[in-house]
Amino acid sequence: MNDEIPFLLEDLPRGRHADDVGTVESAFFEHPRNIASAPSLQIDPRQNTESKIFLGVVGGKVVAGKQLPDGRFPKWVDGGIPIGVADDRHHFLLAGSRAGKGRSVLTPNLISLPKSTSVLVLDPKGDLAAMTARWRHQGLGQDVAVTDPFDCSGASTRPYRSAFNAVDFVVGSRPDVLTANAMLVADALVVENEHSKDPHWDESGRDWIGGLIAHVATHANYAGRRDLVTVWQLSSEAMQPLGDESQRYALEAEMLQSDAAGGFVRAAAQSFYGRSGTEFFGVASNARRHLNFIAVSAIQNVLRGESVDPKKLKSGSLAWYVTSPAMRAPLMRGFQRLVVQMTLAAFEEETVSTGHQSVFMLDEFQSLGRLRALETAIAQFAGLGAKLMIVLQDLPQIKSAYPQSWQTFLGNAGVLQAFGGNDDETLSYLSKRLGEALVKTKSSSQPGVSQLMRESATGSSFQLGSKPLLTPAEIELYFARDDSKLRQLILRPGFRPMILQRAFYDQSEYFCDRFDERS
Repeated sequence: MNDEIPFLLEDLPRGRHADDVGTVESAFFEHPRNIASAPSLQIDPRQNTESKIFLGVVGGKVVAGKQLPDGRFPKWVDGGIPIGVADDRHHFLLAGSRAGKGRSVLTPNLISLPKSTSVLVLDPKGDLAAMTARWRHQGLGQDVAVTDPFDCSGASTRPYRSAFNAVDFVVGSRPDVLTANAMLVADALVVENEHSKDPHWDESGRDWIGGLIAHVATHANYAGRRDLVTVWQLSSEAMQPLGDESQRYALEAEMLQSDAAGGFVRAAAQSFYGRSGTEFFGVASNARRHLNFIAVSAIQNVLRGESVDPKKLKSGSLAWYVTSPAMRAPLMRGFQRLVVQMTLAAFEEETVSTGHQSVFMLDEFQSLGRLRALETAIAQFAGLGAKLMIVLQDLPQIKSAYPQSWQTFLGNAGVLQAFGGNDDETLSYLSKRLGEALVKTKSSSQPGVSQLMRESATGSSFQLGSKPLLTPAEIELYFARDDSKLRQLILRPGFRPMILQRAFYDQSEYFCDRFDERS
């Protein structure tokens, strides 16, 4: 044991013993030759049997195309050595607006991840589904489902269209967890008002919606239509009187007679209908507001019918794309939250795991708002077989959704990938993460005649000091969208920072013939 103690300290830069003078640590980038030769970073995008995340290339040749109408010259990387990582922690991607994250990260990974890796993709514009769904189904032999209420992914994905009925998850629950699962669905549907100082209305609305979900999942009257469309209809009809009794409501009487979910349905009705005056109408109105997106027929079509089973992402081989056009993002927030939260719940409940860790590709992550279940269990999901790929334009986006816990998301990431940023907060954070490097500074002075004669003084002196490895302004410059070398920054805990080149799926030999052109 005594021999092991010095071994634990010998490579520390300072503080090895009481008399240790120590050295100044200097940050530096990993050399591209070391990156290219490291076995752990080697990846074959066409035979990715280890299910590595493709990051980019080193040693590629930058090619320039014809000038665009806006005056820019398009550039892409030809060749190069592909680099990837197999890390069971989450992945954090920061890429500025129009920086090419889909072209250089998301699409290449949807092409290169093997059949043994299931994927859940939040696809804001439908591009990812349009370009890669057919390859994952026909090329890899993976089951594919595309939930696309507004048909934004186009005709090529229609053979894979599927609905998602979240109430199925509650219907299939054990009696002792049915209430908890109904509340989990309700929690996803209720998007908290971040500017509200009184959580009462959202919490009361959540409780009422949870009771309605449990009622629809268990009552005989709703056999054949156990879905969120029915929940929305009941919420809209909650104040319909019971016959000629103007002081009683039909839904109230129905729910009060129910013993389902250990009395939860009855208790939800008593709590809701026991309110009076302004509070009663306020809670009812709040609940309807959270369910209002279900009024759209296009969304109703994907909430009922043959449904995706999220458990298949863990126990089988499935690629599930959930799309929404940008203009519909506020409307689709509740549905996308529902997909993510119920899928994570399915991973927790499903005991059978096949293949590699599933990848949740969450583009425009901030659009989900704050998901409390995700916030509290971010560290556990990797152990359940789910790798989150969180995609944002900048750090303020996640800070707005998770002001107290945003660093928890970064702290549980095995890779931080960044390029195309230009906001000060993100650039400053990256600069700090890079650390400081030793620099030599030169100062000059005019020596006197005697100094020149006796000491041959030149008037120049040199001094060692520390400066940021890269300042925020330098990060903005060297990793810009139109950087001449198409560089990107890769940070991994416990490793030197790396600089790689971005490789575009439509210009790289590693991805040719494995995607569809977006029509």
